[in-house]
Amino acid sequence: MNELDSLVASASALFAQSSTPAALENAKAQFLGKSGRITEMMKGMAALSVEEKKTRGAAINVAKQAIEAALTARRQALADAELRFNSKPKHSM
Repeated sequence: MNELDSLVASASALFAQSSTPAALENAKAQFLGKSGRITEMMKGMAALSVEEKKTRGAAINVAKQAIEAALTARRQALADAELRFNSKPKHSM
């Protein structure tokens, strides 16, 4: 498993552990935020040669898309859970 695969796995695991939308947004910031890990990797490409930038940039973009897909899936799961919770009939005593 390379560095980017590990990063995607870490993000997916952290997203899965996020039980609220706010926690999920905090987790997202660690990977996709202004000083997130993907952003830092993109900044680090400045020192690479043109050929290295092409390959590294493409690999980072694939990882970024995988992280965004995991984020979207978790957002949907949290929204679905909220919907199910709110649509349960309330029993009065």
